[in-house]
Amino acid sequence: MLKIGDRQLSQKDILVAVVLILVAITAVWAMIGAKPKPIVMKPVNVPGGLVLQEGGVAGGGYGQFSYPRGIAVDDDGNIYVADSRNHRIQKISGKDGKFLDQFGGFLDAGKLAGGDSKKLITLGIGKLNEPNGVSFGGPDGLVYVVDTWNNRVQEFTTSGKSKKIFTADDGFFAPRELVVDPSGIVYVADTGHHRIVKFDASGKQIRSWGAVNPKTGAAVAGEKLGEFNEPIGLALDKAGNLYVADRLNFRIQVLSPEGQVTHSWLVKGWSKEQIDMEPHLALDQLHGLIYATDGRGKKVYCYHLDGSEVSTIEKDSTGNPLFAVPLGVTVDKNGDVYVVDAGAGKILKIKGQF
Repeated sequence: MLKIGDRQLSQKDILVAVVLILVAITAVWAMIGAKPKPIVMKPVNVPGGLVLQEGGVAGGGYGQFSYPRGIAVDDDGNIYVADSRNHRIQKISGKDGKFLDQFGGFLDAGKLAGGDSKKLITLGIGKLNEPNGVSFGGPDGLVYVVDTWNNRVQEFTTSGKSKKIFTADDGFFAPRELVVDPSGIVYVADTGHHRIVKFDASGKQIRSWGAVNPKTGAAVAGEKLGEFNEPIGLALDKAGNLYVADRLNFRIQVLSPEGQVTHSWLVKGWSKEQIDMEPHLALDQLHGLIYATDGRGKKVYCYHLDGSEVSTIEKDSTGNPLFAVPLGVTVDKNGDVYVVDAGAGKILKIKGQF
């Protein structure tokens, strides 16, 4: 018997106390130590069979999204989402659709840097301010993130460890998207400066493309071939040709590895009447297709690489719209298409158009 004060505790009393303590410890651990892994991506039965899976809702929890803008898939099929207004990247399993991890967190590095672009690469490492574009690739299989309102690019491991930060020699202005080749060459859509900037694998700027003011040398908007007006979406084929969503010129331009325009075409749904249009691109090399989103038109267009139209993804077989505001888009190794719907806060996996 154990005595506490004037009370004698029986073995039963002691056992009950121990159980209650263990329950309390378990509850506290569940709140502060354990990470829930909700299932995000699930099979769906959408009329017509076009949508294979979908997941996510608007919000700030795990597997929830606040105006997601970018999406990428790694070699194992895991999904990375630029959860823009939650200032983070979320990682979702390609095998069972579960939430796996998140990284980022808000920091206004631009404000702390006071306009000094060189300071941006040292402040708030791993932190983000409305990330937009995300891409997987390079020789080491890294996750590349356009940290839009911190005006920089960050490289992360697939587990979320920051590896490198870089920006343009004269700084970015609201960059929106990037693409990386197998050797680690990175192309960035420096949207506010109306140009495309190319970096080597170390993050050193190599060159840029776009119109410049002949008197000042500053980047400006242009409408000639090889010039851009707020470019956003980028895609790269195996030959090194770069596809650019030239947003306010309402076209897709294709640049050779040397930067020469090989061809271009107008996208019928993009227009100046569309407020806050943010078109993204994804290339399916295996089937020779490229996808372009039309956020305000609630559509995704599919083209052959020469610009000839294949299809428009818009509604299910009963006529109901599939999207609210489709923005980011990517293609997996099988040719299936992932679209982030910023308006609905969700992801859709769609059957490839081949």
